[in-house]
Amino acid sequence: MRPKEKDEIMERFKNGEIDILISTTVIEVGVNVPNSNIMVIENAERFGLAQLHQLRGRVGRGEYQSYCILKYQGNSQIIQERMKVISSTNDGFVISEKDLELRGSGEFFGTKQHGLPEFKIANLFEDIELLKEIQAISMEIIHQDPLLEKTENKEFRLLVEKNFKGRIEI
Repeated sequence: MRPKEKDEIMERFKNGEIDILISTTVIEVGVNVPNSNIMVIENAERFGLAQLHQLRGRVGRGEYQSYCILKYQGNSQIIQERMKVISSTNDGFVISEKDLELRGSGEFFGTKQHGLPEFKIANLFEDIELLKEIQAISMEIIHQDPLLEKTENKEFRLLVEKNFKGRIEI
């Protein structure tokens, strides 16, 4: 559809002139029809948990009871776990944490879903508390010595200069 035609149909749906809308995931962006109360997502196993969470957020914004029906194919353990997570909570933080645990962090170049690079010394999910502690210490060092000029921070400065040459300025 051309954008103008799509906008006209969305407006008619929003105004109640159209009762049922069949759409691609374009429905996720900027749609606010408070009285929408039923959504059926076909092939839910193909979507990330965060996207499913965003999609189902399009219904239930008004005064009426709402339902989001997830239709999926396959019966693998991972599909079952993903559908259980999305069906059992509305907490986006819990959903994203479980998504990270189930699918891993992804890779920049390859066939896995994009995400953060795999770490050589830590597992993003398993070591999250340690990584948060390291982040807090790093932030404190930057706060106290933003240019890493103190003697005790000389090694850090050398590492930054070596690993980020030309991409970061201290």
